[in-house]
Amino acid sequence: MVFYYLGTALFWTFFGLTMVINFFISLFLWALTRPFDRKGVVLHRFACFWSALYTWFNPFLKLKIEGREKLEKGKTYVLCSNHRSVMDIVILYRLFFHYKWVSKKEIFRVPFLGWNMYLNRYVYLDRDKPSSQIQMIRDGESHLKEGSSLMIFPEGTRSKDGRSVGKFRDGAFLMARQTERDVVPIAVSGTEDVFTKDIIYRRIYPMKITVLDPIPWNYGETVKDLARETRRRIEEELQREEGLP
Repeated sequence: MVFYYLGTALFWTFFGLTMVINFFISLFLWALTRPFDRKGVVLHRFACFWSALYTWFNPFLKLKIEGREKLEKGKTYVLCSNHRSVMDIVILYRLFFHYKWVSKKEIFRVPFLGWNMYLNRYVYLDRDKPSSQIQMIRDGESHLKEGSSLMIFPEGTRSKDGRSVGKFRDGAFLMARQTERDVVPIAVSGTEDVFTKDIIYRRIYPMKITVLDPIPWNYGETVKDLARETRRRIEEELQREEGLP
């Protein structure tokens, strides 16, 4: 138990220091690459490295990734993942694939982390403003046409019970249809346990990312058909992995 508490203290110290240091590295890279890297590929790759540090150097977190090869280099997708915990965001960077996050505006206000999201030109959604949904779709489509994939949680918020997959909203699939970009379902599991109340009783937290086969952008007759099929495949994968009912 002593080693666990010591390790936890060291990790959060490491987390705080790297948040500050890496933001200023990002700021330097942003200034350096902005004239020739319009999509922000270099900056996002550093963000992937930054986030990966928190799993690489945490002995309590174990991550397994399957299906990464299904993401073709140079191709643009709408990446849709289920959402169980804040850790989902951390580990999805481990795909080391170029994309722009679609996130609620509150995250952009977090010091250093949120500022880095601004530098990366990620897409934000202000839930208090109905017009923000329209702007989010416009910004997302602009990135897709530019050649940057989008990473989005179609549920819009974290799962209430940490296990089930909520209803998928249409935005991601509308963007996929309008820009003719295939949808890639991503099943994330194990992250719901990382920040639970019984954290002091746990030792190793196994997590998994499974990248599923892309779904053609013109699947089905409507946007809702595409959304339902994406959700169905993610649920089916989670049931297979975890034995969920």
